[in-house]
Amino acid sequence: MNKNKFSKISTIFDFVELSMLVPTLDQSSLVLFDVDDVLIMEHDEYRITHPYRRELLLERKKRLTKAQRNLLHSIILKDRTVRLVDSEIINILNKLEEMEIPTAALTKLYTGQSGVIEDFTSWRLEELKNINIDFMKSSPIKEEIFIEELHIGCGIPIIKEGVILTADVDKGSVLESILHKAKYYPKAIIFIDDILENLESVQKICDKLQINFHGFEFKGASLIPEAELDQESEKIRFEILEKELRWISNLKL
Repeated sequence: MNKNKFSKISTIFDFVELSMLVPTLDQSSLVLFDVDDVLIMEHDEYRITHPYRRELLLERKKRLTKAQRNLLHSIILKDRTVRLVDSEIINILNKLEEMEIPTAALTKLYTGQSGVIEDFTSWRLEELKNINIDFMKSSPIKEEIFIEELHIGCGIPIIKEGVILTADVDKGSVLESILHKAKYYPKAIIFIDDILENLESVQKICDKLQINFHGFEFKGASLIPEAELDQESEKIRFEILEKELRWISNLKL
């Protein structure tokens, strides 16, 4: 571990600054990417961030149990299709691989079974591979590591094929445990996430371990316009979801 020289968080709306940083890195660095709304995002048919869809979800949150809500959410997720948030990310990942810079993903996603998804870990890895993103070769930690002591009911935190899934546990805590178990301590960590709280969590652990840290709060996904929705169609879509347990992606009245 090295003496801490820098620790900062920058806000970005594209990957230009990150692209400029990559050539300055070496193999003592570790680059971590959040997944949702950084690498990938849903196509419009599955995107639930639209204000009206949020309104419909909030109405159900008031009267459905957590288990019922998790089931409905898993149905939307199971067969969703995704796109790159920014096509430049592929060039960055390719450059990191070419330079042999250790690179991995760090996501708060559940592990294990939830709703209709039998194994969220496999689901996440398959979703990334379907869009040609695979961290297995670039990850500095090749073995599977389980963090059973941090289990809080959403599965066991794990690193598998270069993807760390924290199972809704604080990202910094899971990362620290994995670094200790793997006996791997990079000199610098570069972390890209769309949520400031996650960046601050990892920053805190890096400061503790005297690892240089540069976090990027990526807000590019927020610039992508929401689709225009027909409210009557959306009401029917959500009624079908709740009553028939299926998500109609191409519903048209």
